[in-house]
Amino acid sequence: MLTILIVDDEKLERNGIKFLLNRENEDFQILEAANGKDALGVLAANHVDILFSDVKMPYMNGLELTQQVRELYDDVEIVIFSGYNDFSYAREALRYGVVDYVLKPVDPAEFSKTLARVMENIRTRRERKEQQEQQTDYLTKYFLIDYLYTGNTDNARKLEKLLETGDHILDRCVCMILTGAANGFFETEEEHFIGALKEQIQREFYYVNLNSNESLFLFTEKYTDYRGLADTLRQFFLKQFECDCYFAVSELFASWHDMPDVFKKLEKLLEEQFYQPGQHVFLSGADNDIATDASAEDSEIMEQIAHDIQYKDTAHLRQDFGCLEQKYRADKQFSQMYVKFVFSSILKEICEQMMPSDEKSLSKKVDRLYRCRKISDVLDIVSGAVEEFEKYVKEQQGGSRGEVTTVKNYIYHHYGEKEIGPEKLAALVYLSPGYLSTVFKEETGVTLNRFIREVRMNKAKELLENTNKKISQIAKEVGFSNSSYFCRSFREFFGDSPESCRRGMTDEDALQKVQKP
Repeated sequence: MLTILIVDDEKLERNGIKFLLNRENEDFQILEAANGKDALGVLAANHVDILFSDVKMPYMNGLELTQQVRELYDDVEIVIFSGYNDFSYAREALRYGVVDYVLKPVDPAEFSKTLARVMENIRTRRERKEQQEQQTDYLTKYFLIDYLYTGNTDNARKLEKLLETGDHILDRCVCMILTGAANGFFETEEEHFIGALKEQIQREFYYVNLNSNESLFLFTEKYTDYRGLADTLRQFFLKQFECDCYFAVSELFASWHDMPDVFKKLEKLLEEQFYQPGQHVFLSGADNDIATDASAEDSEIMEQIAHDIQYKDTAHLRQDFGCLEQKYRADKQFSQMYVKFVFSSILKEICEQMMPSDEKSLSKKVDRLYRCRKISDVLDIVSGAVEEFEKYVKEQQGGSRGEVTTVKNYIYHHYGEKEIGPEKLAALVYLSPGYLSTVFKEETGVTLNRFIREVRMNKAKELLENTNKKISQIAKEVGFSNSSYFCRSFREFFGDSPESCRRGMTDEDALQKVQKP
C-alpha cells in the first residue's frame, strides 16, 4: 500500500484530490497537512511515498517544502500543484527534484496520467533496489562461504567492504548452527521453509545454504539456549517436512572474522551423525562433543568398535575403545571374567584384521589376556593392540588413500546423479560414511559435500561459457532438479548469476556494480 500526503491550505482542494485518488483502482493511505510546516511533522512521523503539494501556502510554501523534503527524504516522489499564474514556481520546483506538476484546476484525466507515471517511478525504483539488495546478498554469501572454507583474507576484505554500507546482521552474529540433511533436502525445500521457520522460532537469523544437504543458520542473541533452539529446529523440519536433520551447534564467537575456525569445528562435529545416529544435536566445546556415555550398552559400543576395525577407522576406534576403557577402569563392580570376555572380543577383531590366518598368535594373545589378575592389565593389553592396529593401518595406507581417488573419479564422471552423497560413495569403496568423510577431508582439504558442489559448479560454468544450452538444461546435467535453486547456488558460489557468467562478468565486476551509488 502506498502512502500519499496531500499538502494544501484549502481543505476543499485537499478533498478534491482525495476524491480523485479514491477513483483510482488502488489502495492508498492518505494523509493531509495544511501547510509545509505541518507537512514536515507528518513526514517525520510517517513513511510517505508520494507528496502532492500546492505552491502557495502560509508559514512554508511549496518550494521551501520541496527543498527540505528532498534533503531529508530522497525517496519521496513529489508532485506540485500550481495555477497558471504560479507556473514559474512550478518550473523552479523542478530544480529540487519535483517529478511532475499539475495545473489547477485539476483535470481528472491528466491527474490520473500523472499519478500513473509517479507510481511507475516508485515500482521501478523498488524493483531496482530489490535487485541491488539481492545482488549484494548473493555477493555477501559468496565471499562469506569462500571465507568459511578457505580463510581467504582477500575475500574477507571484500566482504568487509560490503558490510560497511549499513547495519548487516553478520556484524551481530554470535552463534552458528550447521545443519545436515539427506536426499537433497535444501535443494527441494529451501524456498518453502525460510518464512515458516521465522514464524516458528520468532527470532532473527541469517541463512546460508552450503549445498543441497547442508545449510548454516547464524544467530545474534548472546543469552539463548542454543541446544534447545537446535531441538526446536529439528522438530520443525521433522514435523513440517518429514526430514530428520542433524545439528552441530557452535560456541559463542566475537566476530564474523572468527567464523572459519568455528566452522571447521562444526564440520568435524557434524560427522558424528554417522557414528551416533540416535543423537541429532552435537554441541561444540561441551563434554558430549564426542560420545563418552558411560551408561551406553556394551553391545552397542562393541558393534561400533567392530565397524571401526572393519573399516580401518582408527580415529573412531580410539574414541570408542576409550569409552569402554574409561567405564571399566573407573567401575569395580564387573567380574573379571566378564571384562576379559568383552575385551578379548576386541582383541580377536584386531588380530583377525591384521593377521587373518595366524590363529596361533591370536590364541597366545587371548590366553595371555585371560591369565591377567587385574582389570588394568587386561585393558593395557588391548590398548597396546589398538596402538599396533593404528600403526598397521598407517603403514598400509602409505601415501594418499586409494579410496579417495576412487571416490573423486566417480564424482568427476557421475556429478549429474542427484542422489550422490557420503552413503552412496562410502558403499562404493567399502568404508563407513563417517570414515570416508574423515579421510576425504584429510586428503583433499574439503568435505565430500563441498567437493561435489565444486565439481558441479565448475562443470556448469564450463557449459555456460562454451555451449548455448539453456540454463535449465545445464542445471539438470550437473545434478540439480530445481533450476531456481541452481541459479541461487551458482550466484553464491561464483558471486554472480549464470547469465552474467555467460557474458563474462567476474566477481570484481559484480562488487563494483553493487557499490555504485
